[in-house]
This record gives sequence, structure tokens and C-alpha cells, in this order.
Amino acid sequence: MSDKWFGFVGKILRVDLTRGVIWKEPMKKEFAKKFLGGVGYPAKILWDELKPGIDPLSRENKLILATGPLTGTLCPGSGSFSACFKSPLTNVWGESRGGGDWGPELKFAGFDLLVLEGKSEKPVYVWIGDGDAEIRSAEHLAGKSVPDTETILRREVGDYESKVVSIGPAGEKLVRFACIMSCYDRAAGRCGGGAVMASKNLKAVVVRGHGDIPVAKPEAFMEDVEDAEKAAMEYPDSDAPLRDTFMDGTMGFMEIMDETGDLPTKYGASNHWGKGGEMFDLLQERHLIKGNACFSCNVGCGRYSEVKTGKWITPPYGGPEYETVASFTAFSLNEDIEAAIRANYICNSYGMDTISCGHVIAFAISCYEKGWISDGLLDGVKLAWGNSDAIVAMVEKIARRDGFGDILADGVSRAAQVIGNGAEELALHVKGLEMPYHDPRTAKTLALQYGTANRGMCHVHPHQTQDVVHTPEWAKTLVPYGLPKPPIDGYSEEGMGPITMIVQDDGMTMEILGICKFHDWTGLSLKRRAKILSDTVGWNISDVELLKVAERVFNLQRCFNVREGIRRKDDMIPKRLRQAPAFGPFSKKEAAIVNYEGMLDEYYEVRGWDKRTGIPTRKKLEELGIKEVANQLNI
Repeated sequence: MSDKWFGFVGKILRVDLTRGVIWKEPMKKEFAKKFLGGVGYPAKILWDELKPGIDPLSRENKLILATGPLTGTLCPGSGSFSACFKSPLTNVWGESRGGGDWGPELKFAGFDLLVLEGKSEKPVYVWIGDGDAEIRSAEHLAGKSVPDTETILRREVGDYESKVVSIGPAGEKLVRFACIMSCYDRAAGRCGGGAVMASKNLKAVVVRGHGDIPVAKPEAFMEDVEDAEKAAMEYPDSDAPLRDTFMDGTMGFMEIMDETGDLPTKYGASNHWGKGGEMFDLLQERHLIKGNACFSCNVGCGRYSEVKTGKWITPPYGGPEYETVASFTAFSLNEDIEAAIRANYICNSYGMDTISCGHVIAFAISCYEKGWISDGLLDGVKLAWGNSDAIVAMVEKIARRDGFGDILADGVSRAAQVIGNGAEELALHVKGLEMPYHDPRTAKTLALQYGTANRGMCHVHPHQTQDVVHTPEWAKTLVPYGLPKPPIDGYSEEGMGPITMIVQDDGMTMEILGICKFHDWTGLSLKRRAKILSDTVGWNISDVELLKVAERVFNLQRCFNVREGIRRKDDMIPKRLRQAPAFGPFSKKEAAIVNYEGMLDEYYEVRGWDKRTGIPTRKKLEELGIKEVANQLNI
């Protein structure tokens, strides 16, 4: 096998923070072909190197910051990096994607993956520049916000073009849903990667590179890129390409999410608010400054906004995006968009997941309303639906672990255990990861996605399954791979198993290639992805073969979770989300999920997993070429 790499750099940088030692090692082509990059190759490393049962906040955990074979190329949406680790929020597989341009810079500096292990005695940061690296003191950065940390470090290394990933004070306080931030306001948001960084006394990683990424077939690759860019301008209709909708940012979808029953409202009591369009209009007309794009992106869904006057005055900053606005408005019935903008700014500055943060606040309001939280615990904060003052105050308290914020900072599952009464049944999570802001009752494929996603209750890793219902033009692209021809009845419970598997594996292809998932909806079809990959790395990989690699990675991550004790019972979704919405236009019996167990049976069958336990069968793992995993699990 040739030693020459295309697309990949072919190198891993390892940092042992306990010993203060840095070394380089080559990637293995056998593993790269089996698992690709992104969240794939790290899944193999964490499977091989982590012992089951370790404390995610101990020095035994490892944090891998990874790129994919297309990261840093001219492929549309190739600005991604993935953070992979055992999650301190869920105690199982943790991953999160970050945009911007840090991922490409790591490859330009000469590395595909950065593996961080151990724990430094004192706060440090890692400097990586053109193939070299060193560990430097970060004691002067303790307690600094994300923007201040980035600004100081760029000045310190003497290169304002350097790229930084860092944590803020929320990470240092070990908030279990702390983020890894990059480019000031881009977040690898979910699962608590920021807390893992902090547990290692690692404040930041600064990277600068001037290398390039060789491509196996440059002319064919450029033709592929031009074809993908043209498709983005025309898909699904040249008069109204989906790309134009994304240029309104993810907030551009808020009205349609609301109208289709996809917007969880009042802590999931309903899936329709009726004010989604109003929130979008207020943000666009009064507070939006400009759009923004990640590396090599022809869509530019990022937002910059501000609040110039009033009590929620906020400087120009990135966001807020759909999930953040839904988190701090509909979920807690807050109609003050300026308060949501302020909450977004605080979360980003402190380095905290906006999805989980807004979730636990709405959960606390629900519990307070039921009399399960006493006023004496709240330090004068008046928890009530729609109280923007209370929402912003609780964001600050969570980030600092102040008062009742200390309880919420551990996530909704642990907070529910502390609160007691009926809080554990009320809490909306799977495997400890809080529900995001898409509702499964008008697209029941999403119920299975929520239950079986490897990192917990997740709508986007590896994919948004409700889009086969709400975006029929996109769904047509997966018909050749077994998806039924649209339209698909969102209320149906039959046939959701195979649909969910296909959409999950399709989404996983984006994760292992190192490209942004939004480009799946703007013409970067599975067939185009396989063609771009083949011409980049020089291997002939068909669309079907790429889908099989994705299935292999999905199953390996599942086995990681199985080794940590995950079984069928952990794939259940909360009772409230199996009931019809309590109010609103979608509060009808068809919206209730009557036979989730049957849906799960169907899913396990098509996945090749044991129906009783939810464990992948030996036959399936051998079919996927990972027999050694079956051997280690003794199945």
C-alpha cells in the first residue's frame, strides 16, 4: 500500500498533558479506509484506548479534535472539525461539530487529528504551527471569556491569522454542557466537550499552518466542486433554491417549523407557538448586522446581530441561530427577542451550549410551577413562563454555578434527580442529553432518531430524520437507497425503522467526510459526495460503499455505548413526547405515538440488532468488517 496520502494529511498529533509530552504518529490507511475521518477514525481510537466505566472528567478520558478527508479542500462546506470524547453529561459516546475555519487550519498545519490525554497540573494551552507543537502556560487566562481568550492568544503568538479553540468560564466551572468554542462565536456545542477540556486544565489550542492538501485528481475534483456549487444554486428549483433560504440563517426556518408542528413549546407541552415568524422578523429587521460563512461555504448561514439600546444591550456577536432562539423563546414562552440575543451572547462568552442551557431553564420553570422548587433556592429569581429577566439571570447563574444554577449546570437528568417529586418523569432527555428544538409528533421518524442517536437526544448527529416528511424534494435523493417515494406520512408509525436507518447513515457520511450537513440540503447528494471523495483521496468509493462505511461507524459508536451499559431501555423517549400535544392545532390523536416499542423493534430488525437488548449482533458486526468488536463484547 502506497505511503502517499491525498485528502488526508496522514498524521496524528498526540499530547499527553500529564507528562507534558508531545509526539506524532502516522494514520493507518487500513483504519482510514474503514472509518474515514471526522467522527469515524476517532471512534476507532476511543474504542481501542478507553476503558469502559471511566469518569469522563478524569485524566483517563481522551479528547480528539478531528478533521475529515474533505476538510480544508474547496468542497462546499468543508470547514468542519469534530470533537469526540466520552461525555460528562451522558457518560456515553460524545461528539460535537464545530464550524468556522479551525479544522482546515489544523490540516494546513500538518495534522488530521489531535489527541489530547491526561491532565496538566496547571492551566495550559497548546500551540501548533506548521508541524511543530508545544505546551504553554495559560495561568494568565484563567476565568477569561472566550472572546478575551482568543484575542489575547492571537496577540501572544504574534499571528492574528492563527485559529483558536478555547473554553470559557463555564467550562472551567465544569458545567456539564460547556462548549468548545472557535472563531469567537462558533460552538462545538453539545455533550460537554468544554468540561472535558477543562478537566485536563487545557484552556485552548492555537493553530497556524501554511501547508496545502494534495488532491489525487485535481481536474476531476474541480469539476466535482463546480457541479456541487451549481447544484446549490439550483436545488430544488432554480427560481427558489434552498440555498437562498439558508442564507437567512437557520432562523429562516423558524416560521415553517412553527407552522408544521416542529417547534417544541412550553417545555414540550405543545409543538406550535404561533410566534415563530414574528421572532424571525424582529431579529432580521431590528438586530441583524450581516450574514457570515464558514471556510469554503457558498451558503453563509451564520448571523451577526446586536442590541443597541435597552436593558439587554449586546455588542455585535455571532448568532442567534434557530435552536438558540427556540431555546430561549418558545420553550419558555418568552416573547422578548432581545433577551434571547443577550442569552446567546452570555452562553457564547462563557462557552455554554445554548440548547441545553435554555432547556434546563424551561425545565426549572415547569418544576417551579408544580411547586417542586422553593423560592428560598432561587435567590430572588422569579421563575415564570415568559419572564425574560429570570431567563437571563439563570443563564448567568448556570455559567457561574451560582445558587440553583449549580444544580442546573449538571444537566436536566441529574437536576431532576435532585429536585425529586415527579421531575424525573417530566425531564425531556434521552441518555442524559437534553431535547433540542424539533418535535417528533408530526414526523415520527424523529422519535426513533431521538431514541437511538448515539450521543443521546439529538436531531442532527447523524441527521434530521423529520426532513423526509417536511422536505420531500430532499427526501427524493434517498429513494435509490431504499427510502419510500415521498410524500411520507409523518403520523405513520409503520415503516419508520428503515427510513430512520437510511437517513441516519446518510447523515453520518457528512460527519466522516468533514463537511457541514446543511450542504446535504443544497444539492451535495450522496452520489456527489462519493465522487468528490474518490477524486480527492484517489480511492474508488461508490455512493453505496460510502453509505456502508457510515453504517460501520454508526455501529461502532453504538458498541462503545453498549460497552458502557446502554441497552434497549435507554432508547426510549420521554412519556410527554409520546402523548399528543396538550394544546395547539396539532393536538390531535394522530400525533400521539401509540406503539413506540413496535417502531423500535422494526428499527432494530433493519439495523441487525438484537430486539431484546438493542445490541448489534455478531452477524451484523462481522458483515461490517469489525469482528474484533464483537469478540471484545463477547457476543
